[in-house]
Amino acid sequence: MPVFHFEKATPGDALQVALIMAEAVGDDIMERTIANGGRIPDTDKERMEKLCQVALREDTLYSYLHCTLVRTADGQTAGGLIAYPGDDYIQRRTTTFDIVRDLIQFDTEKMDAEVQPHEFYLDSMAVWPHYRRQGIARKLMQHGIALGKEAKRPVTLACAPDNTGAHRLYTSLGFHDAGKLFIFGEDYIRMELPF
Repeated sequence: MPVFHFEKATPGDALQVALIMAEAVGDDIMERTIANGGRIPDTDKERMEKLCQVALREDTLYSYLHCTLVRTADGQTAGGLIAYPGDDYIQRRTTTFDIVRDLIQFDTEKMDAEVQPHEFYLDSMAVWPHYRRQGIARKLMQHGIALGKEAKRPVTLACAPDNTGAHRLYTSLGFHDAGKLFIFGEDYIRMELPF
């Protein structure tokens, strides 16, 4: 079993951060990229360029500044977590959605705020397919919880209602259902881990 370690993402990791964003919203660009020998397929290049723009900026929700990557001993990315405090959430969301407006298929004005200013939000997580089922998702979640506790904030997240595996993982880590969120054109379960 490989040895894994956490690293803060850098601007050079924009592609990995963009893949985490895409994977978290159910886009299978990661799988297509892996199937294409690690190269972004031509059909996905424009979309990935936009997502990389978001990852490279410091004033977006999905900035590299908010991302922790899990790497193997030989430097291969195995997964990552995008998590951040709720401060300035609305402004960062506006900036983010302005960049990717042409990729969005839902009305951003009708979205609930995913996080409140006093909270710490675990936004997006992904594990690369060939590293799944090795406990990485749990380790990423535990790392995110530790960041929230370090910031002395309750930790929150949104879980798709049909993602029973994720819900089971979150519950096992102490999260409980705390209402609903209407985000990305759908209802999600809002989950919370009090500080």
